[in-house]
Amino acid sequence: MNTKQLTILGALLGFFVTSKAQNSDEALLFSQYDQGSTARFKAMGNAQTSLGGDISNISGNPAGLGFFNSSDFAISLDYFGDKNKATYFGNPYNDTKDRFGLNQLGIVFNLPNMRARGSNLDQGWINFNVGIGYTKTNSFHSKLTYFGNNPNSSIADYFMDQTYLDQNSVIGKIGWDFGLFDQGKSGDPYYGMTSLNNEQGIMNSYSGFQSETNLSFGANYSNKFYLGASIGLATIDYKANRHFYEDGFIEDLTYLKTQPNWQESRFVTDEGYKELLNSDFEYDDQVWSHTKGTGVNLKLGMIYRPDDIFRIGISATTPTWYRMSDGWDDYYGIVNYEPNGGAQIGDPAEDATQGNYAEYNLRTPYRLNGGVSAVFSRGLLSADVEFVDYASMHFSSSDNPDIELYNEQIKNSYQGAVNFKVGGEFIVTPAFLLRAGYNHQGNPYKENDYKAQSISGGLGFRFGNYYVDATYQNWRQEYNHSPYSFTPEMGFETPVASIKNTRNYVFLTIGTKF
Repeated sequence: MNTKQLTILGALLGFFVTSKAQNSDEALLFSQYDQGSTARFKAMGNAQTSLGGDISNISGNPAGLGFFNSSDFAISLDYFGDKNKATYFGNPYNDTKDRFGLNQLGIVFNLPNMRARGSNLDQGWINFNVGIGYTKTNSFHSKLTYFGNNPNSSIADYFMDQTYLDQNSVIGKIGWDFGLFDQGKSGDPYYGMTSLNNEQGIMNSYSGFQSETNLSFGANYSNKFYLGASIGLATIDYKANRHFYEDGFIEDLTYLKTQPNWQESRFVTDEGYKELLNSDFEYDDQVWSHTKGTGVNLKLGMIYRPDDIFRIGISATTPTWYRMSDGWDDYYGIVNYEPNGGAQIGDPAEDATQGNYAEYNLRTPYRLNGGVSAVFSRGLLSADVEFVDYASMHFSSSDNPDIELYNEQIKNSYQGAVNFKVGGEFIVTPAFLLRAGYNHQGNPYKENDYKAQSISGGLGFRFGNYYVDATYQNWRQEYNHSPYSFTPEMGFETPVASIKNTRNYVFLTIGTKF
């Protein structure tokens, strides 16, 4: 490989890595957030739509604020340990990451409606309460590593696939200039120049969080109807370091001679490429990105209490309209070595795309929630159903017309999903409570497999105007991850790693009524 090739590549990489900034996978990541809640509702599987009187109502169903008959303040802390178990072509690998943090902070002001002396205090508008709170809705801290020998394809086949789709493909041009695939005469079929069973690997690290600050209002009408509304200011701060590598072998002259019109190949006519035959190669693609976003959404909710036992709740959350920004740097290159550890032939196109930046808009899905609960003298039971239309995610940009490709991918890849949550609370004594819950997340993909669920349990303590709640939650999800993907028309098999993600959470809430 010669120096001129690497210079050309430096000019091409900017276009390629734009696709690594905003993409449909990140749209899904930012759309699969959790409703913020205290340790109490976390313990009950977050089945909170028909329940009121908890700080969680600030960011959940704001109608629940109407249940407060005193003011309330609470702070919630969390700890989680994240573990990814990945299997790639039969090779397992585990990665872990953990952290402490602030999960929620909120205050509710009870504002009773002034009544004339002698009027019925249980009729009409009883209160108009206000809540202000912060809640963390998503944590991105995680590490994903997998590697193995791929017997079916090479990164060379991905570059070749992109060229088949578009003869002017910039991505394909990169692989061509690196000498990863070739052809005889113009118009002949392409053929890969890398061997199979090369070692491939992913080493990704993620950090950051998604949060929401809410100003919420809730009202109580005759202890029967509870209405609420809130405005949420959402933020995203997401950092990712994605690293793909492949270590393998460039084919020799014997292989080349099996291809049509091989005498016309660059590996025969060009001395620079000729040197690459029968050489080892190390290919790397590493991107550091920092994504930020600020957005706004609205929530409306209602709870109906037909009697002292049953409650029925509904809430709707608009899409969150985000203004996003991405900054990223890219290292992208290949090193070739002569057989038997000889002299280096090529140098990586290192730091070819530093200082990239893009701005765009992201619209997350709307959400509809319905819930029922039964409250008894010794506890309660609650159940929720949530619908999230992931197919409605949408990108827009005033200066990047190619962004519509991601919207098309969203329509083709995602669907509406139904989540359900159940939980309960048992009052052992007025000062000691037990809780448990289950949360199932529906599949957002049209064709891919996806499983996600959590189980949780917790304790509650009450003494005077103070309360302390502690919860343990085990969250599991299973999904597939691919280092690159092929279009079905080309006949290549997309490599797939099976991922089992487990998160063990501990939540602690401390609060007081005043």
